[in-house]
Amino acid sequence: MAEPAITHRARIVPRGEQALAAVTVLAIVGLVVVPLTRLTWVAVGGGGSSIMRVLRAPGFGTAAAHSLELAVLVPLLAVPLGTGIALLLRRPDVPGRGGLRVLVVLPLLIPQFVLGYSWTQAYGRAGFTDDLVGVRWTGLNGPAGIVVVLVVDAAPICYLLNTVGLATRAQPQLELAARASGATGWTALRTVTLPLLRPVLAAEFVLTFVATLESFAAPQVLGTPVGYSTVTTRLYTDLAFGSDPNSFRDAVTLALGLVLVAAVILVPADLVLAPRLGSRRTRQSPGGTALRRRSAGTAIMAGLVGAYAAFAVLLPTIALVAAALTRAIGLAPTPSNWTFDNFRAALDAPTRSAFAHSLQLAVLAAFALTLLGAVLAALERHRPGRLLGTVAMLSFAVPGSALAVGLLIAYDRRLGGTLTLILLAYLAKFWALAHRTVSGAVDRLPAGEWQAARTSGAGPIAAVRTVWLPALAPALIGAWLLVFVSALHEVTMSSLLYSTGSETIAVAVLNSQELGSIGTTAALSVTLTAVLLAVVAPAWLLLRLTARRRDIPAARRRELAHAY
Repeated sequence: MAEPAITHRARIVPRGEQALAAVTVLAIVGLVVVPLTRLTWVAVGGGGSSIMRVLRAPGFGTAAAHSLELAVLVPLLAVPLGTGIALLLRRPDVPGRGGLRVLVVLPLLIPQFVLGYSWTQAYGRAGFTDDLVGVRWTGLNGPAGIVVVLVVDAAPICYLLNTVGLATRAQPQLELAARASGATGWTALRTVTLPLLRPVLAAEFVLTFVATLESFAAPQVLGTPVGYSTVTTRLYTDLAFGSDPNSFRDAVTLALGLVLVAAVILVPADLVLAPRLGSRRTRQSPGGTALRRRSAGTAIMAGLVGAYAAFAVLLPTIALVAAALTRAIGLAPTPSNWTFDNFRAALDAPTRSAFAHSLQLAVLAAFALTLLGAVLAALERHRPGRLLGTVAMLSFAVPGSALAVGLLIAYDRRLGGTLTLILLAYLAKFWALAHRTVSGAVDRLPAGEWQAARTSGAGPIAAVRTVWLPALAPALIGAWLLVFVSALHEVTMSSLLYSTGSETIAVAVLNSQELGSIGTTAALSVTLTAVLLAVVAPAWLLLRLTARRRDIPAARRRELAHAY
């Protein structure tokens, strides 16, 4: 009787996987393939005339050069910065290491357009430092300011990727052996640690390059006032304000060009790097670095990281709060000039509705993509699943403006101007965030423990709950959190897809900034950041608790599975 049961299960599992694969393929087709196909059809429908108009348009060459300039400079600065901070905070002898870790990742909770605007309030003309000590950065509005803000925005991602890479790929025993053989710290780093991190560093550079190429918020906030345009800001202008009948087709052609550039860069990189990003640590490898005595150099480096965090995040945040509380432009940000009128003016009925829309969209996208990401990560055990994962990754690399145009062309007749269309854009854009977060955890699923639980008499549901979920729970919570924060931040696609009654809070902040309402914009930015903190802090605590529960010994998990 036992053998037929095993045969029956062998038949059921492939059917279940086939059903999941079919659902995944349909989702990818509807969210990615159809919009990009429609985008391509419209772009090539005019023959070569639209391409020639785009290439010959005044300022296009300059905008393309600016985009390429930013896409090269930002990774060259952000990747070494994130790597250096990760290597430093890996050391257990760093003073204030816990606080520095929090400060380093804090920019992840600040939308890029809010970060750029906070820098103008901190270091620009009539800004915080200008009012207090008469010091301002005259070149903040322009390429230098855009590069710095984009580096501050990208560095936390590079830091986190390096931290994960060090946890899964580093070989501390080899580093100790190198030091015992007489190698200096720099030699051990150069010959042992960094070679193990090469796939991670390459992936960081590619992701940062593509993300910078599609960046819109920082160039729009810091570049547009001085006439510094990029391909994305030009695309936004053509779609939002173009009056020429050919402007829409030209914008579509420009969007397709961004898609092709992203695909040419990302697809080969993903196919080459993805198989090399798995864990290389053996079971005998220790999880941390050797204890070291605190040195003056370590304290100095920790101080520099703290100064960077204060300059890049804390002071701009303080300046943003001061601008939100100050009665009028030009007044000193002292308590005698504080008022809550800006918050009352900012949080009117339309803005509260926009907040509700953003929260609704972010929550729905987070739950849907966590589930879809887990399904796709499970399917990646086979080659077709890996191909689907690459397609999902490509959708993340597609510039938001291009993806929004594709969705608008494909579904405007039925969903134009609705929150549903914006939700589809979020699902298409952020699927890769959830998928890649869960994928690493799926690779480390304890297959032996699953078999032991089933042998002990646990049913499939009990085995999933006691073996798989404890291993996957931190990744699932992390995926939910990443998608939620990204969706609440998003402004590029929302600004192109919204209509009256479907505004998001990011669109409200951007519109206020374009109107020059400094106090109102600052109040909206502060409120949005506070909402993010209110949601992320409990989720982060839950993530920590779940990670601790995951450390239950394997024997105890098998006992629990057998008990159920």
